[in-house]
Amino acid sequence: MSARIGLGPLVLSVFLTSCLGGGGVARIVDGRVEEGRAVDEEAYAASLRAGVFDAAGDRERALDELERAMAADPDSPELLARYGDVSCRTGRDGAPRPATALAAFSRAINLDPTYAPAWLGRARCLELLGRAREALAAAKIAADDDPLDPRATVLIARLLFAAGDPPAAWAWLDGLAAFLPTSREAQRALLSAAELEHDPVRAHLAIGALATLGERVPGSEATDFTEALGRGDLAGVRRAALALHLSDGALALRLARTAPRLGLEQAEMVLAADPTNSDAWIAALAAADALGDQKRFGEVLGLLAPKPLPPSAAGLALFTEVLARHAGDDGRAALAHALGGGGP
Repeated sequence: MSARIGLGPLVLSVFLTSCLGGGGVARIVDGRVEEGRAVDEEAYAASLRAGVFDAAGDRERALDELERAMAADPDSPELLARYGDVSCRTGRDGAPRPATALAAFSRAINLDPTYAPAWLGRARCLELLGRAREALAAAKIAADDDPLDPRATVLIARLLFAAGDPPAAWAWLDGLAAFLPTSREAQRALLSAAELEHDPVRAHLAIGALATLGERVPGSEATDFTEALGRGDLAGVRRAALALHLSDGALALRLARTAPRLGLEQAEMVLAADPTNSDAWIAALAAADALGDQKRFGEVLGLLAPKPLPPSAAGLALFTEVLARHAGDDGRAALAHALGGGGP
């Protein structure tokens, strides 16, 4: 069955080759049709057979066919990169062969220093060997050479998370999702990282983007959060937030931005139990402000305990937005007084 699945892109590639004319060869790269240089017919046939064997999990026969292809077309960075990819994976015949793979990637890069798949393959192989810094450098080159391929960015983010640099990892994933809003792979990458890192905000955004593209993510905790939010079901939202390890205050902040009525309800529940929770207080202010409920806004000002806990970074960011909306009027003075500033 797996071999049959793998034949689809191969057959399409053969069809496109016959249609392009001019000696070019079409390849399917991340769902895109790209025309490349002409290749030897025997090399192309062997490459197709290698794809069939690789799809079936027969690494040894796939490598044999790729060696035949490279013998017929020794200057092909594409064939060398494929040989490296297959070599660096576990096969039925044994463990990965990173040394062989890295040699193939190096030859491919020497032939074409801008060939992104060779740099990406090199990065993956280096990651397998635990050479994370070198892997990151190679993955960044791959992303620069082909920014439309989400796989390089996914690898970069994974390496950065592992290195303890989540802000940089998120910068790459957020940029990818914004740059490729219609790419399912890009949105899935954001969702996967969001769930692993317990970031319901990004998970919500990714699920919304996937829904726009006609794809639902069943069984996802972030999906449960999004669906409960859509129903206005605060109890369901709270259950999903618990599964996502989202604190009560953080949930109030999130809801204040996206569903202020629910946010106000959540924030008031939290403040009733713990009047020192600054995040809940800020969320209540922001939600009341978003709803245009100035009476409730004024009442919330007095709900914070005299010695509150410090707000989170997200809480400070939301408070700054509320303060900016009220700058220059009586609301600014009231907010400053509530924070202990004594005046505007």
